This record gives sequence, structure tokens and C-alpha cells, in this order.
Amino acid sequence: MDPSARCYDLHSHSLASDGALAPAALVDRAADYGVTHLALTDHDTLAGLEEAHDAAVRRGITLINGIELSVRHDSREFHVLGLWLDTDNARLNDRVASQQAARVNRAREIGRRLDRAAGLANSYERTCELAGTDAPGRPLFARYLEQAGRVRNSRHAFNRFLKQGQSAFVATPWCTMEEAIADIHAAGGLAVLAHPQAYGFTRKRLRQFLTAFKSAGGDGLEVAMPGLTRQQTELLNECWQHFDLQVSAGSDFHSPEQKWLALGRLPEVPAGAVPVWEGRLSS
Repeated sequence: MDPSARCYDLHSHSLASDGALAPAALVDRAADYGVTHLALTDHDTLAGLEEAHDAAVRRGITLINGIELSVRHDSREFHVLGLWLDTDNARLNDRVASQQAARVNRAREIGRRLDRAAGLANSYERTCELAGTDAPGRPLFARYLEQAGRVRNSRHAFNRFLKQGQSAFVATPWCTMEEAIADIHAAGGLAVLAHPQAYGFTRKRLRQFLTAFKSAGGDGLEVAMPGLTRQQTELLNECWQHFDLQVSAGSDFHSPEQKWLALGRLPEVPAGAVPVWEGRLSS
């Protein structure tokens, strides 16, 4: 394939975590949008990859084994993408099991708090039915709250109940950033900081964080994403160069309703940068 004809989207989600589409439907949509190389990076799970691979073979696109691991650093939650993973790796699967147990415990506690705060009953069980998983994340609780008529929309659900400081927010004892990156490397993957613009960092704070990320063995920085401002783009370009990081491109697609996060509709990676897929095309 002519390299200029390749279209990479290395950050997407399915029903296996908090996406709206089944893995096969996600792959179909990606192919329809011209994506040639797709990474399925569900939150703390590998469960959707087998179905996604079957669909990718059928549609003639390349499916990259991925995950988005939740980590805790300096008392905050961050997300690290693992790309090109050996999904049979025992260490990675132990981490996934641990993270999923933490997600189930968090979801049960969110449900308990919502029952009290929103005047509902069996919020955990109802959200599990809606999600098709026993470890639903906050976006799925938001969807349940909207269906139950307690909020106007997802944003309202987070602002009223689910974001930090509100009645149904539950902190989770995620693994450390160092542990996540070591597990990704043990599985032969690359560790990429997801959506660095989303953490509300100042320039100084982002550089401090990336110092720790690089020291922990981090490989790359997600820089080609929808909706970045010129100032955000300039800061990320400064950072990947200063910290000698590879660069990645991803939509963080969750749902067709999020029109601003269309699969494959991404800016070009910066000139002079080393993309994470360089040398990985046959993986």
C-alpha cells in the first residue's frame, strides 16, 4: 500500500468498555470512513479485540491490539495507551484482571451512591444491563441517568452526580504510571500518553508530568487529535520535540453521536516527528 494512502486512527472504543458500537460495528464504521489502520483501545480491557480482528479481516483493514490503561499519578487519574500488544502476555493479562476488578468495585459503589443521591433503585444493575458489562464506566451511568429522567444529558449527569466533587464520584485505586508502562512493554507494546490536552495542565505542569512519563519509560505522545486549538498544537509540538517522544494520532471515538470525533478525521502528524507506526507496519 502506498504510505500516502494509509489512514491511522490509534484510539477508539467499543461496547467492550464505554463505546456505543460493538467491536465489529466499530471496525465497519472505521473502514467506511477510510481508516486503514485502527487500534481498538478499550478502557482496561482486551475483550473486544477478537471480534474486532475478525471484522478487520473481513473489511481488509489492519487492526492493532490496544488498550487504554487508567493510571494514578500524583493523586490524579491519567490514561496511557498500549499499542501493538501481545494479548497472550501473562503480565498484561494479570494487570487487566486487576484493573477490571477495580472497575467492578467502583461501578458498584457509584450505583449505591446514585440510588441514594438520585432517588433511584438498582442503579448498578440497570446500568450493567444497559452496558452489557459488569464494569460500566461513568459515561454509561450518565446514559442510564438520562434514560431514567434524572438529567437532561450526559454533561448534566457528570456535573450533577459523576464528576470529581459530586455525590456519586468514586476514586479508583488504579495502578501507577510506572506499572502500566512496564506491563505494556512486557507485552511488546508502545506506551503513549492519551489526550494530553484533556488534563487541564499549564505549560509548566505538562512539562513536569512528561518528565515523569519519560522517566517511567513512556514512548509517545498523542498529538494528532480532533479539535485542538493552535495553542494546544504548538505546546504539544514543543513537548514531543523536547522529550524526544514519538507521536500518535487518534480520534478517541466513542459514539457516532459525537460528530466532532469522527473516525480517521485527524490532522497530519507534525513534520519531522517519528510516528508510532514507523517500523510497526508488519506487526
